Amino acid sequence: MEAADVEPHCHTDLGQLLATTHGVIRVTTEDNQWLVPPGRALLLPPGVVHAVHSPKETRLRAVLVAPQMCRDFLPACRIIALTTLLQELIDAVARCPADYPVPSPASRMVAVLLDQIALAHSEPLGVPRPSDARLRRVTDALMASPADGRSLSEWQDVAGASSRTLARLFEAEIGMSFSHYRRQVQMQAAVGMLSSGLPVGEVAHALGYSTASAFAFAFRKTLGSPPSRFRDQVEWSDYQSV
Repeated sequence: MEAADVEPHCHTDLGQLLATTHGVIRVTTEDNQWLVPPGRALLLPPGVVHAVHSPKETRLRAVLVAPQMCRDFLPACRIIALTTLLQELIDAVARCPADYPVPSPASRMVAVLLDQIALAHSEPLGVPRPSDARLRRVTDALMASPADGRSLSEWQDVAGASSRTLARLFEAEIGMSFSHYRRQVQMQAAVGMLSSGLPVGEVAHALGYSTASAFAFAFRKTLGSPPSRFRDQVEWSDYQSV
């Protein structure tokens, strides 16, 4: 299916899996912003309110998981890396009716899919969204402009709080320093740009890094893999759409 922006909503009793086959989507929940590039999928437990933003050319798979089969869903959202087997299972399940009965051939296929999901590697592609209004003014601005290089003291007027208060809030609400948070926002943006095919050097420049090597070091430190990993997997994960 072709993607389109979806306003905040939730599936009260249903779990959901969102996987991109082409392009990148951003999913916003109350406490996180998630980026889903090709070769990854976002797992949404039942009842999680979320909005989806996707460029016009994006294509995705959406799989709903029946209430009886959500027992093994984790209570929190997470992004997983897709193996070839997972991609094929998602492809097959996406063709099944959304209201499949349990038990049925479709539900048994979903059960196999869930078994494979349990074995999948999680990817750190979520960025926390705080509840404090002062802090959210800063984090929302950074998400909108990841290359913004202002120091914490320069955000005081925007937030309506001192830099000391903001530093305390970052640690208390998000569990990381301001500089760590900004780097995480930048790396999420970088994944989106790399997945669209931009060269590493251009991505580094767009995010304000002086050299590609400095950017690559920060990328690996934050996400545990080199930037080339996301570019290398674009074509591999672009399986046929229906």
